[in-house]
Amino acid sequence: MAMEATAVTRELIWRRVMDELGFEHARVRRGPEGTELSGVILVAEQGAPLRAEYSVVCDGAWRTRRVSVTQSWRGEHQTLTLEHDGEGHWRKNGRAEEELAGCTDVDLGLSPSTNALPINRLRLEEGASTEIRAAWIRFPSLEVMPARQGYTRVGPARYRYESLESGFNAMLDVDMDGLPIEYAGIWRRLAEGRAAPEPASRRFVDALVSPGPSDELGDAAATFGWLVGGWAGTIQDHDPDGSVRQSEGEWWFHWVLEGRALQDVFIVPSRRAPAQAGPGANRRYGTTVRSFDRTEGKWQITWISPTGGAINRLAGGREGDRLLLLGEHHGKPIRWSFSDIGPDHFTWRGEVQDGAGNWNLQSRFDMRRIA
Repeated sequence: MAMEATAVTRELIWRRVMDELGFEHARVRRGPEGTELSGVILVAEQGAPLRAEYSVVCDGAWRTRRVSVTQSWRGEHQTLTLEHDGEGHWRKNGRAEEELAGCTDVDLGLSPSTNALPINRLRLEEGASTEIRAAWIRFPSLEVMPARQGYTRVGPARYRYESLESGFNAMLDVDMDGLPIEYAGIWRRLAEGRAAPEPASRRFVDALVSPGPSDELGDAAATFGWLVGGWAGTIQDHDPDGSVRQSEGEWWFHWVLEGRALQDVFIVPSRRAPAQAGPGANRRYGTTVRSFDRTEGKWQITWISPTGGAINRLAGGREGDRLLLLGEHHGKPIRWSFSDIGPDHFTWRGEVQDGAGNWNLQSRFDMRRIA
Protein backbone atom coordinates (compact mmCIF):
# COMPACT_ATOMS: atom_id res chain seq x y z
CA MET A 1 0.00 0.00 0.00
CA ALA A 2 1.41 3.40 -0.96
CA MET A 3 1.19 6.10 1.68
CA GLU A 4 1.49 9.75 0.72
CA ALA A 5 4.24 11.96 2.04
CA THR A 6 1.66 13.94 4.04
CA ALA A 7 1.01 10.97 6.33
CA VAL A 8 1.24 11.69 10.06
CA THR A 9 3.45 9.36 12.07
CA ARG A 10 3.44 8.82 15.83
CA GLU A 11 5.77 6.67 17.87
CA LEU A 12 5.01 5.08 21.20
CA ILE A 13 6.71 2.94 23.83
CA TRP A 14 4.94 0.47 26.11
CA ARG A 15 6.37 -1.51 29.01
CA ARG A 16 4.97 -4.89 30.04
CA VAL A 17 4.34 -4.06 33.69
CA MET A 18 2.74 -7.44 34.38
CA ASP A 19 6.17 -9.04 34.77
CA GLU A 20 8.64 -6.30 33.74
CA LEU A 21 9.96 -8.56 31.00
CA GLY A 22 9.18 -6.65 27.84
CA PHE A 23 8.98 -3.44 25.82
CA GLU A 24 7.41 -2.41 22.54
CA HIS A 25 8.44 0.55 20.38
CA ALA A 26 5.75 1.17 17.75
CA ARG A 27 5.16 3.59 14.91
CA VAL A 28 1.70 4.48 13.68
CA ARG A 29 1.63 5.99 10.21
CA ARG A 30 -1.75 7.35 9.07
CA GLY A 31 -2.36 8.64 5.58
CA PRO A 32 -5.22 9.15 3.14
CA GLU A 33 -5.06 5.53 1.98
CA GLY A 34 -4.86 3.85 5.37
CA THR A 35 -2.75 3.12 8.41
CA GLU A 36 0.38 1.13 9.08
CA LEU A 37 1.38 -0.12 12.53
CA SER A 38 4.98 -1.20 12.73
CA GLY A 39 7.41 -1.75 15.52
CA VAL A 40 9.87 -3.78 17.52
CA ILE A 41 8.98 -5.96 20.50
CA LEU A 42 11.72 -6.98 22.94
CA VAL A 43 10.84 -9.52 25.62
CA ALA A 44 12.47 -12.18 27.75
CA GLU A 45 10.82 -15.40 26.63
CA GLN A 46 11.62 -18.57 28.59
CA GLY A 47 14.82 -16.95 29.78
CA ALA A 48 16.03 -16.05 26.27
CA PRO A 49 15.91 -12.69 24.47
CA LEU A 50 13.15 -12.52 21.85
CA ARG A 51 13.04 -9.76 19.23
CA ALA A 52 10.08 -9.41 16.90
CA GLU A 53 9.72 -6.82 14.15
CA TYR A 54 6.27 -6.42 12.65
CA SER A 55 4.24 -4.42 10.16
CA VAL A 56 0.44 -4.36 9.92
CA VAL A 57 -1.03 -2.47 6.95
CA CYS A 58 -4.70 -1.47 7.02
CA ASP A 59 -6.91 0.20 4.45
CA GLY A 60 -8.84 3.41 5.06
CA ALA A 61 -11.53 1.54 6.99
CA TRP A 62 -8.95 -0.04 9.34
CA ARG A 63 -9.41 -3.45 7.75
CA THR A 64 -6.21 -5.47 8.08
CA ARG A 65 -4.71 -6.16 4.65
CA ARG A 66 -1.11 -7.30 5.12
CA VAL A 67 0.95 -8.50 8.08
CA SER A 68 4.63 -9.38 8.26
CA VAL A 69 6.54 -10.60 11.30
CA THR A 70 10.24 -11.41 11.65
CA GLN A 71 11.32 -13.03 14.91
CA SER A 72 14.74 -13.81 16.37
CA TRP A 73 14.80 -16.21 19.33
CA ARG A 74 17.33 -18.73 20.60
CA GLY A 75 19.60 -18.30 17.61
CA GLU A 76 16.89 -18.81 14.98
CA HIS A 77 15.04 -16.45 12.66
CA GLN A 78 11.40 -17.07 11.74
CA THR A 79 9.19 -15.13 9.40
CA LEU A 80 5.46 -14.93 8.80
CA THR A 81 3.39 -13.14 6.17
CA LEU A 82 -0.39 -12.84 6.17
CA GLU A 83 -2.56 -11.31 3.45
CA HIS A 84 -6.25 -10.47 3.93
CA ASP A 85 -8.76 -9.42 1.28
CA GLY A 86 -10.75 -7.41 3.84
CA GLU A 87 -13.67 -9.83 3.57
CA GLY A 88 -12.46 -12.64 5.79
CA HIS A 89 -10.23 -14.59 3.37
CA TRP A 90 -6.57 -14.99 4.35
CA ARG A 91 -3.34 -16.22 2.83
CA LYS A 92 -0.47 -17.36 5.02
CA ASN A 93 2.99 -17.27 3.43
CA GLY A 94 1.34 -17.15 0.01
CA ARG A 95 -1.17 -19.98 0.52
CA ALA A 96 -4.88 -19.83 1.32
CA GLU A 97 -5.48 -20.41 5.03
CA GLU A 98 -9.02 -21.77 5.37
CA GLU A 99 -8.79 -22.01 9.15
CA LEU A 100 -8.72 -18.20 9.36
CA ALA A 101 -11.85 -17.73 7.24
CA GLY A 102 -14.06 -15.06 8.78
CA CYS A 103 -11.29 -13.41 10.80
CA THR A 104 -11.47 -9.64 10.52
CA ASP A 105 -8.37 -8.40 12.38
CA VAL A 106 -4.92 -9.59 13.38
CA ASP A 107 -3.92 -9.88 17.03
CA LEU A 108 -0.19 -10.00 17.82
CA GLY A 109 -0.01 -11.98 21.03
CA LEU A 110 2.92 -9.94 22.36
CA SER A 111 1.66 -6.47 21.39
CA PRO A 112 -0.85 -4.05 22.91
CA SER A 113 -0.90 -1.97 19.71
CA THR A 114 -3.08 -4.31 17.64
CA ASN A 115 -6.05 -3.77 19.97
CA ALA A 116 -6.38 -0.47 18.10
CA LEU A 117 -7.38 -2.35 14.94
CA PRO A 118 -10.87 -3.55 15.97
CA ILE A 119 -11.42 -0.46 18.13
CA ASN A 120 -10.97 1.82 15.10
CA ARG A 121 -12.67 -0.50 12.64
CA LEU A 122 -15.79 -1.04 14.75
CA ARG A 123 -16.31 2.51 16.11
CA LEU A 124 -18.67 1.20 18.77
CA GLU A 125 -21.14 3.53 20.44
CA GLU A 126 -20.72 3.89 24.19
CA GLY A 127 -22.34 0.92 25.91
CA ALA A 128 -22.31 -1.25 22.75
CA SER A 129 -20.69 -4.70 22.51
CA THR A 130 -19.71 -6.97 19.66
CA GLU A 131 -17.93 -10.25 18.99
CA ILE A 132 -15.16 -10.63 16.42
CA ARG A 133 -13.00 -13.40 15.09
CA ALA A 134 -9.30 -12.46 15.04
CA ALA A 135 -6.23 -14.07 13.50
CA TRP A 136 -4.21 -14.53 16.68
CA ILE A 137 -0.43 -14.86 16.26
CA ARG A 138 1.24 -16.73 19.10
CA PHE A 139 4.86 -16.24 20.09
CA PRO A 140 7.44 -17.73 19.89
CA SER A 141 5.86 -20.41 17.68
CA LEU A 142 4.40 -17.87 15.19
CA GLU A 143 1.39 -20.16 15.01
CA VAL A 144 -1.73 -18.39 13.71
CA MET A 145 -5.13 -19.47 14.92
CA PRO A 146 -8.66 -18.04 14.95
CA ALA A 147 -9.72 -16.50 18.25
CA ARG A 148 -13.20 -15.37 19.34
CA GLN A 149 -12.96 -12.00 21.05
CA GLY A 150 -15.38 -9.50 22.48
CA TYR A 151 -15.15 -5.71 22.69
CA THR A 152 -17.42 -3.47 24.76
CA ARG A 153 -17.16 0.29 24.87
CA VAL A 154 -17.75 1.08 28.55
CA GLY A 155 -16.77 4.75 28.46
CA PRO A 156 -15.65 7.52 26.09
CA ALA A 157 -12.10 6.17 26.06
CA ARG A 158 -12.43 2.81 27.80
CA TYR A 159 -13.06 -0.66 26.38
CA ARG A 160 -13.43 -4.11 27.87
CA TYR A 161 -11.62 -6.78 25.93
CA GLU A 162 -12.63 -10.45 26.34
CA SER A 163 -11.17 -13.68 25.09
CA LEU A 164 -14.42 -15.60 24.68
CA GLU A 165 -12.72 -18.98 24.69
CA SER A 166 -10.37 -18.61 27.66
CA GLY A 167 -12.53 -16.27 29.74
CA PHE A 168 -9.75 -13.68 30.09
CA ASN A 169 -10.94 -10.08 30.15
CA ALA A 170 -9.22 -6.73 30.67
CA MET A 171 -9.96 -3.01 30.60
CA LEU A 172 -8.20 -0.79 28.06
CA ASP A 173 -7.87 2.95 28.38
CA VAL A 174 -7.12 4.38 24.94
CA ASP A 175 -6.29 7.69 23.30
CA MET A 176 -8.10 9.41 20.44
CA ASP A 177 -6.46 7.03 17.96
CA GLY A 178 -7.62 3.95 19.86
CA LEU A 179 -4.11 3.12 21.03
CA PRO A 180 -3.82 1.75 24.56
CA ILE A 181 -2.57 3.97 27.34
CA GLU A 182 -3.18 1.46 30.12
CA TYR A 183 -3.90 -2.21 29.49
CA ALA A 184 -5.26 -3.49 32.83
CA GLY A 185 -1.89 -3.65 34.56
CA ILE A 186 -0.40 -5.73 31.74
CA TRP A 187 1.00 -3.03 29.46
CA ARG A 188 1.52 0.65 30.23
CA ARG A 189 2.50 3.42 27.86
CA LEU A 190 5.75 5.14 28.82
CA ALA A 191 6.19 7.67 26.03
CA GLU A 192 4.63 8.96 22.83
CA GLY A 193 5.22 11.73 20.35
CA ARG A 194 5.38 12.68 16.73
CA ALA A 195 7.95 10.65 14.85
CA ALA A 196 10.43 11.92 12.32
CA PRO A 197 9.65 10.69 8.79
CA GLU A 198 11.35 7.45 7.91
CA PRO A 199 14.09 7.84 5.30
CA ALA A 200 12.93 7.09 1.79
CA SER A 201 15.66 4.44 1.62
CA ARG A 202 14.05 2.50 4.47
CA ARG A 203 10.64 2.66 2.82
CA PHE A 204 12.20 1.40 -0.42
CA VAL A 205 13.91 -1.52 1.33
CA ASP A 206 10.65 -2.42 3.09
CA ALA A 207 8.87 -2.48 -0.26
CA LEU A 208 11.56 -4.54 -1.98
CA VAL A 209 12.85 -7.08 0.57
CA SER A 210 10.76 -10.09 1.58
CA PRO A 211 11.19 -12.23 4.70
CA GLY A 212 11.32 -15.46 2.70
CA PRO A 213 10.38 -17.19 -0.55
CA SER A 214 6.82 -17.23 -1.79
CA ASP A 215 5.07 -20.57 -1.51
CA GLU A 216 4.26 -20.14 -5.21
CA LEU A 217 7.84 -21.24 -5.94
CA GLY A 218 7.36 -24.61 -4.27
CA ASP A 219 10.43 -26.84 -4.41
CA ALA A 220 12.08 -24.51 -6.93
CA ALA A 221 12.93 -22.10 -4.12
CA ALA A 222 15.58 -24.50 -2.85
CA THR A 223 17.61 -24.21 -6.06
CA PHE A 224 19.03 -20.81 -5.12
CA GLY A 225 17.50 -20.24 -1.69
CA TRP A 226 20.55 -21.64 0.09
CA LEU A 227 22.47 -18.56 -1.06
CA VAL A 228 20.48 -16.16 1.16
CA GLY A 229 22.88 -14.31 3.42
CA GLY A 230 26.38 -12.94 2.95
CA TRP A 231 29.52 -14.37 1.34
CA ALA A 232 33.12 -13.19 0.96
CA GLY A 233 36.05 -14.61 -0.94
CA THR A 234 38.66 -14.44 -3.66
CA ILE A 235 37.71 -13.11 -7.07
CA GLN A 236 39.89 -14.00 -10.05
CA ASP A 237 39.71 -12.68 -13.60
CA HIS A 238 41.57 -14.80 -16.18
CA ASP A 239 42.86 -12.82 -19.14
CA PRO A 240 43.38 -14.24 -22.68
CA ASP A 241 47.16 -14.00 -22.27
CA GLY A 242 47.00 -16.41 -19.31
CA SER A 243 47.50 -13.83 -16.57
CA VAL A 244 45.25 -13.83 -13.51
CA ARG A 245 44.14 -10.71 -11.67
CA GLN A 246 42.85 -11.20 -8.13
CA SER A 247 40.93 -9.23 -5.47
CA GLU A 248 38.72 -9.84 -2.46
CA GLY A 249 34.96 -9.49 -2.97
CA GLU A 250 31.60 -9.78 -1.20
CA TRP A 251 28.25 -11.15 -2.33
CA TRP A 252 24.85 -10.63 -0.61
CA PHE A 253 21.57 -12.44 -1.39
CA HIS A 254 17.96 -12.00 -0.25
CA TRP A 255 14.39 -12.74 -1.32
CA VAL A 256 12.55 -9.78 -2.88
CA LEU A 257 9.24 -8.87 -4.56
CA GLU A 258 7.02 -10.76 -2.12
CA GLY A 259 9.44 -13.68 -2.24
CA ARG A 260 8.91 -14.30 -5.93
CA ALA A 261 12.50 -13.44 -6.84
CA LEU A 262 16.00 -13.67 -5.36
CA GLN A 263 18.25 -10.65 -5.72
CA ASP A 264 21.93 -10.18 -4.98
CA VAL A 265 24.47 -7.40 -4.69
CA PHE A 266 28.00 -8.26 -5.85
CA ILE A 267 30.92 -5.99 -4.88
CA VAL A 268 34.58 -6.16 -5.98
CA PRO A 269 36.79 -5.08 -4.36
CA SER A 270 35.19 -5.76 -1.00
CA ARG A 271 34.21 -2.65 0.94
CA ARG A 272 36.36 -3.91 3.81
CA ALA A 273 39.42 -4.79 1.73
CA PRO A 274 42.50 -2.58 1.96
CA ALA A 275 43.47 -0.55 -1.09
CA GLN A 276 45.16 -2.74 -3.69
CA ALA A 277 48.37 -1.53 -5.31
CA GLY A 278 48.41 -3.80 -8.34
CA PRO A 279 45.86 -4.44 -11.11
CA GLY A 280 43.29 -6.50 -9.23
CA ALA A 281 40.18 -8.17 -10.59
CA ASN A 282 37.69 -6.08 -12.56
CA ARG A 283 35.74 -3.64 -10.42
CA ARG A 284 32.13 -4.76 -9.95
CA TYR A 285 29.21 -3.22 -8.11
CA GLY A 286 26.16 -4.83 -9.60
CA THR A 287 23.04 -6.87 -8.99
CA THR A 288 21.33 -10.00 -10.29
CA VAL A 289 17.60 -10.76 -10.13
CA ARG A 290 16.55 -14.42 -10.33
CA SER A 291 12.96 -15.51 -11.00
CA PHE A 292 11.49 -18.91 -11.82
CA ASP A 293 9.78 -19.54 -15.17
CA ARG A 294 7.17 -22.23 -14.46
CA THR A 295 6.44 -22.72 -18.17
CA GLU A 296 10.05 -23.56 -19.01
CA GLY A 297 10.90 -25.04 -15.62
CA LYS A 298 14.01 -22.87 -15.50
CA TRP A 299 15.39 -20.01 -13.47
CA GLN A 300 15.79 -16.81 -15.47
CA ILE A 301 18.49 -14.39 -14.33
CA THR A 302 19.51 -10.87 -15.30
CA TRP A 303 22.88 -9.45 -14.21
CA ILE A 304 23.35 -5.67 -14.36
CA SER A 305 26.78 -4.13 -13.82
CA PRO A 306 26.80 -0.31 -13.98
CA THR A 307 30.56 -0.32 -13.35
CA GLY A 308 31.27 -2.51 -16.36
CA GLY A 309 28.28 -1.63 -18.49
CA ALA A 310 27.22 -5.28 -18.79
CA ILE A 311 23.69 -6.68 -18.93
CA ASN A 312 23.62 -10.48 -19.14
CA ARG A 313 20.62 -12.78 -19.31
CA LEU A 314 20.92 -16.50 -18.66
CA ALA A 315 18.64 -19.40 -17.79
CA GLY A 316 19.00 -22.82 -16.21
CA GLY A 317 18.90 -24.68 -12.94
CA ARG A 318 20.35 -27.65 -11.13
CA GLU A 319 22.26 -30.27 -13.08
CA GLY A 320 23.61 -32.99 -10.86
CA ASP A 321 25.64 -31.49 -8.03
CA ARG A 322 26.00 -28.04 -9.58
CA LEU A 323 23.86 -25.14 -10.80
CA LEU A 324 24.28 -24.36 -14.48
CA LEU A 325 23.12 -21.23 -16.35
CA LEU A 326 23.51 -20.61 -20.08
CA GLY A 327 23.27 -17.40 -22.08
CA GLU A 328 24.98 -15.26 -24.67
CA HIS A 329 27.22 -12.19 -24.55
CA HIS A 330 28.29 -10.28 -27.68
CA GLY A 331 27.19 -13.21 -29.82
CA LYS A 332 29.21 -15.81 -27.90
CA PRO A 333 27.70 -18.52 -25.65
CA ILE A 334 28.44 -18.03 -21.95
CA ARG A 335 28.14 -20.49 -19.08
CA TRP A 336 27.90 -19.59 -15.39
CA SER A 337 27.98 -22.31 -12.76
CA PHE A 338 27.95 -22.90 -9.01
CA SER A 339 29.90 -25.97 -7.88
CA ASP A 340 31.62 -27.44 -4.81
CA ILE A 341 28.50 -26.34 -2.91
CA GLY A 342 28.58 -26.72 0.85
CA PRO A 343 26.80 -25.08 3.81
CA ASP A 344 29.57 -22.49 4.14
CA HIS A 345 31.32 -22.40 0.75
CA PHE A 346 30.91 -22.62 -3.02
CA THR A 347 32.81 -21.89 -6.23
CA TRP A 348 31.38 -19.83 -9.09
CA ARG A 349 32.78 -19.94 -12.62
CA GLY A 350 32.10 -17.73 -15.60
CA GLU A 351 33.09 -19.23 -18.95
CA VAL A 352 32.82 -18.26 -22.64
CA GLN A 353 32.76 -20.64 -25.61
CA ASP A 354 35.16 -20.08 -28.49
CA GLY A 355 34.59 -20.87 -32.16
CA ALA A 356 35.92 -24.39 -31.71
CA GLY A 357 33.37 -25.19 -29.02
CA ASN A 358 35.84 -24.99 -26.11
CA TRP A 359 34.78 -23.41 -22.82
CA ASN A 360 37.39 -20.90 -21.59
CA LEU A 361 37.45 -19.70 -18.00
CA GLN A 362 36.99 -15.93 -17.63
CA SER A 363 36.29 -15.58 -13.91
CA ARG A 364 36.34 -17.70 -10.78
CA PHE A 365 34.97 -16.83 -7.34
CA ASP A 366 35.79 -18.94 -4.29
CA MET A 367 33.32 -17.84 -1.62
CA ARG A 368 32.81 -18.57 2.09
CA ARG A 369 29.75 -17.71 4.17
CA ILE A 370 29.99 -14.69 6.49
CA ALA A 371 26.31 -14.18 7.35
